Amino acid sequence: MATVTAILAIDVGSSSIRCTAYEYQGARCLDGRVADCELDYSTAQLSSSQPRVTAMEGINHKISMPTIVPNKGHIRIQEVLSAIDECIDEVLSLLRQEEREEEKLGESSYQVVAIGFSTFVTSLVAVDICGDPVGESATLSYACNREDVVKECQILRDKLGPEKLHAMHQRTGAPLHPSYALPQLLAFYRNEENRAIASRIDKWKSISSICLHRWSGKLQLQMPISYSEASWTGMLNFRECYWDEEAAEIFQTCEGVCQYVYDEFNEDEIDLLPPLVDYDAALPFLIKGIPPHKGDGSVNDYWDRWPELRSSRVSLFLGVGDGAAANVGSKCGGFPTTGLDSHRIAVTVGTSAACRFVLPLTMHEPAHPPFRDISVPPGLFCYRIHRHQVLVGGALTDGGSVVEWARSLLNLHSDESFDACLEKVSEMYESHCTSPESSSPSGVTMIPFLSGERSTGFRGGAQGCISGMTRETTPAHIMYACLESVILRLGCVMKLVNEAGCSQFPEGQSATQGILVASGNALQQSSLWRQMLADCTSMDVVIDGDSSSEGTSRGVAMMVAGSLYQRELGCPLKTRNFEEPLLIVHKTEANAAAEEHWRTALTTQESLIDAVAPTWTNA
Repeated sequence: MATVTAILAIDVGSSSIRCTAYEYQGARCLDGRVADCELDYSTAQLSSSQPRVTAMEGINHKISMPTIVPNKGHIRIQEVLSAIDECIDEVLSLLRQEEREEEKLGESSYQVVAIGFSTFVTSLVAVDICGDPVGESATLSYACNREDVVKECQILRDKLGPEKLHAMHQRTGAPLHPSYALPQLLAFYRNEENRAIASRIDKWKSISSICLHRWSGKLQLQMPISYSEASWTGMLNFRECYWDEEAAEIFQTCEGVCQYVYDEFNEDEIDLLPPLVDYDAALPFLIKGIPPHKGDGSVNDYWDRWPELRSSRVSLFLGVGDGAAANVGSKCGGFPTTGLDSHRIAVTVGTSAACRFVLPLTMHEPAHPPFRDISVPPGLFCYRIHRHQVLVGGALTDGGSVVEWARSLLNLHSDESFDACLEKVSEMYESHCTSPESSSPSGVTMIPFLSGERSTGFRGGAQGCISGMTRETTPAHIMYACLESVILRLGCVMKLVNEAGCSQFPEGQSATQGILVASGNALQQSSLWRQMLADCTSMDVVIDGDSSSEGTSRGVAMMVAGSLYQRELGCPLKTRNFEEPLLIVHKTEANAAAEEHWRTALTTQESLIDAVAPTWTNA
């Protein structure tokens, strides 16, 4: 009877939590030989097959739930942890059921070999000395746009000045903004109402490290955070992979923080930030499955709950940022070494939205030719994926959430009414593109900053706005403005991202036009939005057949598989600049006739932003 090895991929999003089982085929070629691990930098291709993962049909479980409190940015941490455990319960139950059916036929059995994570980022959770979360108010996320945090940004902006802020952006890859950890941490500790809960905090952790602490039963001081999750906090030096010295000093010498970072008896400094390792660090307590007892000798409840995870063959992996996993899962995990190949840009629209591409950059090392050292453009970020790669791009806090907000506002609760409205929007856009006028077909312009602005302006305290409504304005007009507004902001991000990607090609070598690989339910399910995106950016938008359903989850499985693959080979790869072949199942081409419309629409939106921005707090 054959044994099928499985990887469980956990995807913690802002609107749902999912666990999916993937079949893993490891480091063996088709003829059964163990592959070698030589890599040719000129082609960035392995001399043998890559690890393969395939989603196991029907072996997944999803819980739809809001995991973040909008604008406040607090994480509903207890509900999140319970939902993660429940998802694993259900997937393991489905595997057992599948195994019983297979055993009847004498065909195969199942062995779980690893669990991996992706989580929405930024995300940090304060824990006590036992490793338990101290409360929802002591949690941080990317969705924060609170006034007290906006004020902290302004204080830092005045204190540091433009030159130091620019230098910090180049070191951490993150601009100063309320969505990042530093201003949120400062606002938390300055708030006198938080003194009681702050006194209980031992460390700030990631969601995945808290889960692994709970499952492994080890002392929380041993549980680190991955480079990837740390990088999204905006406090990691992404080139060297340690906490940025200036950011850490600002945090730990802040008036409200310093009373908690020194031991009054031993006079030793206490680091509130967790230790750092890569997501696949082979730490002793992460590569031997779940133990029967906790570190204090008490019974580990997960030992009986999840018998499939007892095996010493089971490896537990720290989390990676959801954007990193989405790129890998949608086959945008590498970069072409010549301008002859189109560089792929992953475009994800779910609750939020983002455009990103991957570059090879090994920690502690300069960029390897033909790649150049990275200068992070204003308006974009650069995060560490793992020790060999970084992610360059930009993000919007509100993507599909703008449509959901409009649907609720316009009382389009039934699928029939919502679909009818979208049909009118589609007809409106198609008619306008065939005979474009100077103004928008809806006459309405929107700024989609319902939860604040990230790329490209990163203005703290930014808010949404709708302009141009009249008595003739209909729900379809407002819905059109919502769809258009998100695409316009994505188009601005895309322009910067494409320029940054093209700058990586050697001098004198012209780059071919990039290609947009779509992921995220909001984008993959809407042909109208894909057409708008193609028209706005003048770039083709494709859907890959392998990653069309859950690209982020697939990316987790791919990253875990890559690490397992290297362990089996017994030697590390020098780089992972590898892109899988695309399996294009749908391609949306840009309509040249719509170019003038999008140029005019952007000018109108930018003018509106300039007009209302002075009313935003510390914009």
